[in-house]
Amino acid sequence: MIYLSIFIQQILFYLDLLIQKKDNKKLILIISVIIITFLIALRQHFPDQGAYEDAFIVSPPVTSFSTENIEIGYAETGYLFLASIVKAIMNNVTFYLFMMAALSMFLLYKSLNTYCILPLIGLANYVGRFLINRDFIQMRSSLAILLIIFASKYLLKKQYIKYLLVILLAYQFHHLAFIAIPFIFIYRYQPSNKIIIISLIVAAALSQFAMQSISAIVESWSQDLNYEVYTQHEYILQSLGLSNPMIYWQLFILALFMSKEKEISQQTQFYKLFRSGYFYSTLILILFCNYNALSGRTSTLFATFEIFIIPLIIYNYKGIPKILFSILFSIMFSYFFYTKYTETMRMIMEDYNFI
Repeated sequence: MIYLSIFIQQILFYLDLLIQKKDNKKLILIISVIIITFLIALRQHFPDQGAYEDAFIVSPPVTSFSTENIEIGYAETGYLFLASIVKAIMNNVTFYLFMMAALSMFLLYKSLNTYCILPLIGLANYVGRFLINRDFIQMRSSLAILLIIFASKYLLKKQYIKYLLVILLAYQFHHLAFIAIPFIFIYRYQPSNKIIIISLIVAAALSQFAMQSISAIVESWSQDLNYEVYTQHEYILQSLGLSNPMIYWQLFILALFMSKEKEISQQTQFYKLFRSGYFYSTLILILFCNYNALSGRTSTLFATFEIFIIPLIIYNYKGIPKILFSILFSIMFSYFFYTKYTETMRMIMEDYNFI
């Protein structure tokens, strides 16, 4: 299963470089997201799956929706309301998982079509970096994140009310959405490359020398996000700090992206949007690096811009560098998928006493 998935992921990656017609790419993209939707719906025993299935079972009728005397495994009632809507159509758990997956995959498809110059590579990146943890496990965060990512185009048009309304909607599905509010000011300010570099260095210094102050911020954040569990002692002990390899992966991607600013900014109107969002994500990842789980779960929102950034990087290199970067990224996407999949399988084995 895992090796077949990686093989398909590699095919998607290189098909994007070989196929020239956009319509053919679009057809492959549609077929791919449909297949992924069915895989999400038909999964078994994944972490958090039971909480979603139990919530669907106890979800009240839409016409008399209320959370009174209902206990579910998450705090956001908006996602429970979606369960009630699906239940009114068909009272079947697998159908519910399918509909939730379809919502997220539709938003992913629309986002790749809107923002991505090489959408199949963008999809291969998403599968490797985000699919397992989000769509197979943290379904609420997937829907909230993809809503905000798709709505980010409103910032370019200065349609801030629309953007805030989407954040409000996404917040009903996952409280992580409120992290998108400060991004309005970061995008409007448009920090220069120099300011970005200085800010990241300062964040690294603060993460080591101002831990007490950061702890107070983390405590407040974790309460708002219902992430208190990720700031407890055992998670702090497991933290990698500045040795977290994802920090250096994102710094590497950000550096490559900014080095091609002149070329990329002429090809897409979204260059500054992507740069600002990925900078924001990396800043969170570094600043809260001593709370590994918390920083990862909060930085992931705008880390999603990576699925648009890497295709632009590949597209703007020619000759040998293009080949080398293509090979590097395709290997890394498969590596990410392999590590996330095997870790998830290990958790399933332990939870269900298969080992």
